[in-house]
Amino acid sequence: MDRSEQLEQIFQSTPLPSLLKPKKLQYYPDRDYTALRFNSNGFRIRALEIWDKPNPMDSWFRIYHGSKIAPELKELIDGLDGFKRKTSTGHYTDFYGDPQDISQALGDLLTDGNVEQIVRTNPLARSSAYEGLVLPDIDVADTEVLGRTFTWRDLIAISEDDSDDNELRKILSQPGVYLQRSQDGTSRYVGSAYGTDGILGRWLSHLTSNGSAKHLNIYVLENGYANVLFAVLEFTDRDQATIAESRWKETLGTRNVGSYDGFRLNSN
Repeated sequence: MDRSEQLEQIFQSTPLPSLLKPKKLQYYPDRDYTALRFNSNGFRIRALEIWDKPNPMDSWFRIYHGSKIAPELKELIDGLDGFKRKTSTGHYTDFYGDPQDISQALGDLLTDGNVEQIVRTNPLARSSAYEGLVLPDIDVADTEVLGRTFTWRDLIAISEDDSDDNELRKILSQPGVYLQRSQDGTSRYVGSAYGTDGILGRWLSHLTSNGSAKHLNIYVLENGYANVLFAVLEFTDRDQATIAESRWKETLGTRNVGSYDGFRLNSN
């Protein structure tokens, strides 16, 4: 049963819209469940889902979350009062009961000031290179990358996530062509990646050294990487990456063989 309209109405009637931004509302007929998915957020709540069964009494409501959810928050969700818990795993908690009531209880929980303090200190980098850096929440199970931009903090968060469900890191570790651009899109640099760590590995290397990319170096010195967004233009075979890179440079007009102008950041 497609419960999209019902799930949307449930969500809007709770405190959750002030905390979570919906990304997609979808019905999955092959498994008979409806999901309201959210953009990345500090709570690491990925979706609310209603799973239907022939006997309505067997249906359940799922709170789907990232594997890096704060342990204290996970414990609080598992212990929501007044509901029978069906299952709890590293990625979700299932309850039997009224979806409206469960959603309201979740909204009340997440708006509690103590929970805000819990999640504020959870997403920290652990590697020696970035230890202590506060990282954004990234849904590493979301592998739709074309047409999507990433910040420098996003890149580190993706690379730091060593969970088994980090499909996003696998996708971004392919060879291909990428774009680095200013927030407003006026300054652009096209590059290619064909090493073993693919585009993500090349992006991470940009954060420490741009090598001979002299115009890009000047732009970053002037503006910092806080003003730069990263995007995939195309995935390619390793031996086709530089050919595709040249094509994209011409298409986007990023070449500048003259002096630095702040906009065309490819010096060759």
